[in-house]
Amino acid sequence: MIYIAIDGPAGSGKSSVASGLARKLGFRHLNTGNIYRMVALLWLRSNQPDFSQDFFEMIKAKHFSVVDDAILMDGEIHEDDLRTLEVGKVVSKVAEIPEIREIITDKSREIVKSGNFVVEGRDIGTVVLPDAFLKIFLTASVEERAKRRYRELVSKNLEANFEDIIDEIRQRDSIDSSREVAPLKPAADAVLVLTDGLSLEEVIEKIYVLYTERMKSVKD
Repeated sequence: MIYIAIDGPAGSGKSSVASGLARKLGFRHLNTGNIYRMVALLWLRSNQPDFSQDFFEMIKAKHFSVVDDAILMDGEIHEDDLRTLEVGKVVSKVAEIPEIREIITDKSREIVKSGNFVVEGRDIGTVVLPDAFLKIFLTASVEERAKRRYRELVSKNLEANFEDIIDEIRQRDSIDSSREVAPLKPAADAVLVLTDGLSLEEVIEKIYVLYTERMKSVKD
């Protein structure tokens, strides 16, 4: 199996890039962030003040799968529910919990056993798939990321406030990069790709060239 790991902070364009790259290569696409968002949604709906062993066991019992670009939980898609500000505000808190990270890491590894994958997240190259064929760390300025998230929410007729989105991104950056378990950081052998000023097609092409060059070097 061939795995391409794409890591990066919130709103850096990972999903669009990973999806487009997967289609270009004929690979499948796994967005691990959506699994964390599903768990965050479950936690919000549980009305639990904290995380319990029963909650962990409930997550373990859930079946996650991939169809096109969507993550299914027990055969159902919850795409729009995952992108709300409410979920966005708690997902980093959920992702800090070691037990949850371990469960989702195991489930992610199980999913990608079925074929070649472009896998996106925050610790793919460092924790989930440390032996990935190609590792990319995708990033952009806070303002650029906020604009992208705002446009995404508006396009789906969801509530969106630009200043709230900037605050959310800054908060998530701080939490994600400073947590003790699997902090957000580039893998030592990752290629840093800054996307400010680049179109989606230009970013995909840039990573595609990196992939083809690496494939050529391996074959030679």
